[in-house]
Amino acid sequence: MLLKLHIIASSAWLGLVAAEAVIELSTRDRTTRRFVANVHKVLDLYFEGPLVAISLFTGSLLLVRVWPDVSTLLMVKVVAALIAAVSNIFCIRWVVARAATDVDSEFVRWARKISMTGYSIPFGIAALVLGI
Repeated sequence: MLLKLHIIASSAWLGLVAAEAVIELSTRDRTTRRFVANVHKVLDLYFEGPLVAISLFTGSLLLVRVWPDVSTLLMVKVVAALIAAVSNIFCIRWVVARAATDVDSEFVRWARKISMTGYSIPFGIAALVLGI
């Protein structure tokens, strides 16, 4: 049951990240950027944040079950997942900050930071693939 919950939460999290990437790429003008920022904030706070927390919690419990008999492959998976999770936690913080600002230069600065977290997506995919 715990493994199923972990796989479901992790898969949903990765799917949501993919959807958010598409949403972020749809920005065209200032009005669209504001809309995207608000939608991304809602998705992060009410869906992505909890999914990250569930994935980290269930993953930790699963890791404790096999500790100290951990394979190299499992450690690679754990490290990849942690890179994705930590990056995503920073991203959530930056998404909230971006949605709160009315200053265009700050908005653009937060948006750049948010887009940089996209480089951690392959780590999340790798962790999911290695886990399955």
